[in-house]
Amino acid sequence: MKKIILLLSLFFAIGSTAQIKGTWHGNIQIPNQNLPFVIHITKDQNKWKATAESPSQSNATFDIQSIALNNDTLILADSKLSINYRGVVKNSEQIKGVFTQHGMSFKLNLDKGPYKANRVQQPKEPYNYISQNITFFNEKDSITLAGTLTLPNEQGKFPAVVLVSGSGPQNRDSQIFDHQPFLVIADHLTKNGYAVLRYDDRGVAQSEGDFASASVFDFASDTKAAIKFLQQNKQIDHSKIGVLGHSEGGQVAQIIASRDPEIDFIILLASPAIKGSELLSIQKEALLRANNVPKEQIAKDLQLNLDIYDIVLNNKDQSTRELYITELLENHFKGALNPTQLKAQVKSISSQWMYEMLNFNPSDYLREINCKVLALNGTKDLQVTSIENLQGIATGLAHNKNTHIKSYQGLNHLFQKADKGTIAEYQQITTTIEPVVLEDITLWLNNCVK
Repeated sequence: MKKIILLLSLFFAIGSTAQIKGTWHGNIQIPNQNLPFVIHITKDQNKWKATAESPSQSNATFDIQSIALNNDTLILADSKLSINYRGVVKNSEQIKGVFTQHGMSFKLNLDKGPYKANRVQQPKEPYNYISQNITFFNEKDSITLAGTLTLPNEQGKFPAVVLVSGSGPQNRDSQIFDHQPFLVIADHLTKNGYAVLRYDDRGVAQSEGDFASASVFDFASDTKAAIKFLQQNKQIDHSKIGVLGHSEGGQVAQIIASRDPEIDFIILLASPAIKGSELLSIQKEALLRANNVPKEQIAKDLQLNLDIYDIVLNNKDQSTRELYITELLENHFKGALNPTQLKAQVKSISSQWMYEMLNFNPSDYLREINCKVLALNGTKDLQVTSIENLQGIATGLAHNKNTHIKSYQGLNHLFQKADKGTIAEYQQITTTIEPVVLEDITLWLNNCVK
């Protein structure tokens, strides 16, 4: 559920100018997935300038500081992010090298030319509806969040949907592996008569705040602020405002709907509906099995996870969690992790987000929800498995007669047609979200909301 985020500053000196200048692209070959990486190199007034992109994660570009080429070897480094790259310039069209971060090395070959991802559903401007860049204020945490509001290009007041992304820092399009599912969803719903608000997570892109220290309840506070913004908009039908949450965003939707009687509906896409500790254990085993990890190793990994979860669940103080988890991992890996890797692992596992995730019990919120609910999941979802979580929703919402639940055969966590359902497949699949899912969401909204 967590995603890999690359923010690169690259140090370079003057080198073989004719071969280096231009755009280069390649894939960082992380186990079980490829992470596209792009670098643009130009020369302005005898000074090298460059920007970098991680297009699978964001459409933003990042400044590159300098360039160096030593005997046809390209050397990139960033001590703050523990990043290094050494690549041999084979010719004017190819660089072959190795990318290293936090002591872990991955193959990265760069080819000359622009990066192009085949995304068949990607909406293209000009849109046949209104698209406005907006900001709204979270009074509770005193931060301003930035997003996009799309409205049908016609007169009237429109039902509105707030889109809430899953775990990990995500922009307003919920961009992942070159896919922009929230842009696709917003485009489809707006064309069908709905206003849609999507926004950058706190601390991401143009939104203020600190993502790293935030929990699901902080994200719920941001969503509440988005709803308040819509309630002040004259083009919105204030009696028909709802929340569509994907993955962890579904937990946010549950929190909102259980506490705010004015919410008209929620749409839960691959939403957790069992306790967090159980959810992550099932997820871990499903992913390991899908990647053909031997049974003996799976058993060891699952036991390690259970030991870690036990520490996190029973210690509210983060420093205490860090202390105990560090000791556990040192004994388990016996020096296999270098100090930088160990520190990074401990920081992630012992975070406040992890504490809240493991302790989160959807049943506490589902039983308080009385608004209209649409819950969807795919049978190939390995991150929020369909059987356990749709059953959790059915049980938690047994009192709510306005609940509709549907499972899609062969769809993964992003609602794409998948073979195994692994994260590595996301990049390879050209469809961002199966059209039948978009049509079912629209049909339900038309019947139950509009």
